[in-house]
Amino acid sequence: MKTYNKLFKNIFFCTVLGATVCSCDLDVEPTSNIATETFWKTEKDAWYNLNAIYANSIPGTNVHGDSYTEDVYCQYSWESSGAIFLQDGFSPLYDSGWNFETIRKQNNFLAEVENCVMDEDLKKRFIAEVRAMRAWTYLGMTVTFGKVPLITEVLSYDAPNVPRDEVSTVRKFILDELTEAAAVLPAKYAGGYPNEKGRMTKYAALAVKARAALYFGEYAIAEQTAKEIMDNGGFSLFKINQLTEAQQKEADEMALYVDFDKYGIDRDEFVKGMFSYESLWHTENGNPDNPEYIMTRQYTASNWDYQDMVRYTSMRPNQLGGWSSVTPTQNLVDSYWTVDGKEPSIPSKDERAAAYAKIKADLDAYTPPAGEAKFLSFVKDVTTNGKLKDYEYMKEFRNRDSRMYVSILFPFKSWYETDGGTDFAYEWIKGGNNESKTGFNFRKMVALENDPNNAGQATGDYPCIRYAEILLIYAEAHTHTAGFDSQTQAALNELRDRCGMPDVPTSLSKEEGLELIANERRIELAAEGFRSDDMYRYSDEYWNKHINNVEIAAPDGDNIITMSWNPRMHLRPIPQTAIDLNPLLADDQNPGY
Repeated sequence: MKTYNKLFKNIFFCTVLGATVCSCDLDVEPTSNIATETFWKTEKDAWYNLNAIYANSIPGTNVHGDSYTEDVYCQYSWESSGAIFLQDGFSPLYDSGWNFETIRKQNNFLAEVENCVMDEDLKKRFIAEVRAMRAWTYLGMTVTFGKVPLITEVLSYDAPNVPRDEVSTVRKFILDELTEAAAVLPAKYAGGYPNEKGRMTKYAALAVKARAALYFGEYAIAEQTAKEIMDNGGFSLFKINQLTEAQQKEADEMALYVDFDKYGIDRDEFVKGMFSYESLWHTENGNPDNPEYIMTRQYTASNWDYQDMVRYTSMRPNQLGGWSSVTPTQNLVDSYWTVDGKEPSIPSKDERAAAYAKIKADLDAYTPPAGEAKFLSFVKDVTTNGKLKDYEYMKEFRNRDSRMYVSILFPFKSWYETDGGTDFAYEWIKGGNNESKTGFNFRKMVALENDPNNAGQATGDYPCIRYAEILLIYAEAHTHTAGFDSQTQAALNELRDRCGMPDVPTSLSKEEGLELIANERRIELAAEGFRSDDMYRYSDEYWNKHINNVEIAAPDGDNIITMSWNPRMHLRPIPQTAIDLNPLLADDQNPGY
């Protein structure tokens, strides 16, 4: 949810609609030909500016947000200060997104659009779209900083400084704005100017409202809003019907990882569940017509500025030309259920290190056939003869949640769908350039192909709101209001059914149910930026268990960092740069900073 990603360029006019709505041929006036005194007159003027608001407001890939939690480690300080935060090293010298530029642009649109001569119903819709996006922007701000100045008009350059508004005021504004916007917005768009698919819909606004209500502890509102989307929105979880050749090759090897007969697991459902979860992110499925996509950050193949560097470069392993910037941790791997939906038995760090040393020693001693790469040949041999599953280190990855296999690249595991060829297996090369520090890389969300210009970018749309989140919101909110009953279980079982996992238990207490849902969110939404938001609202006890004096360690046992916890970490500090500009903030810093 913390959407202040510096990779996105701030622009005033959007000359390529594909950045925010479906690609189409546009009649775009060069911005150099537009004079201020002649602008804000027509429907097209409003349309151009609305597209610019989308480009600035709709969040994209936010794996870097999760680097402020125990689930993701970012090795490059210029991409994220998460490692410093996790060691309780944050101060007002760090800026987590105290920036009102987007809000100013949204306010400017709402003020100036009134001057445009255009159909009044369309104007009302445009206004509702921007109000919903402004509320979404404020949601990210208040989750990050708590109290923030609530600015709803364009301030003059010499306007007096403004104080922070109380959290309750900001929260009420967000929920009210989303409610009113949803009442105006259509359920869907037909496509074509000015009804391009991918714009804010009624259900996108309601989804942000449900998310906000959950974060604010307004569980009845969150439950009711999520249920409206479930009942009337027409969304469903993305599923595939058949496997590609590359997927089938991996499916044929899954017996090395899952004892299907022992656990009574339907192999076909499990495997299709794996690839259904993985494929919903792939470029060919990354568009507003995906039944799981409620709202998307849209990209285009025609312009470098409107492509996604994170999913193709930052998240990819070095072996596939990536940077391994943000990588999953052992802590995240440990959270995945067993194949029968239970908590896994986790070896100690020393036991894991010894087990890893054994398979690594066998690799080092291995002599490949002439002309074959040593690592790939070793993996091929132990995969073909079935010995891979006998290594103690690999047992840790056996009989686990199907989502783990398509979310995490772990050592010695093959992956055949990449543009690197169908003989790829993940190798952790400790200390190598652009190599993972944690021993793992992400597979989830990683783009399988480069952009047409080979510039290290992804072009498929990113689902910043998907139906899976709505099911989780409903399950958690309903458990708070009514307990862990059949309705909660039904919502969670939709997620389990999609990924070929067994149903959730039926006899949990409210507290046990909320604990299960917290972990289900952690797994289903891994690397999407929600873990950071969830930690913001979880108790100090939860933080202490998962963060305080807890290591992020590599497979060989080396400690990367030891995390610390301080209650002040629920919020980020107001940056000193903002305080210097607005002295009213000096005596209103967040606690502990």
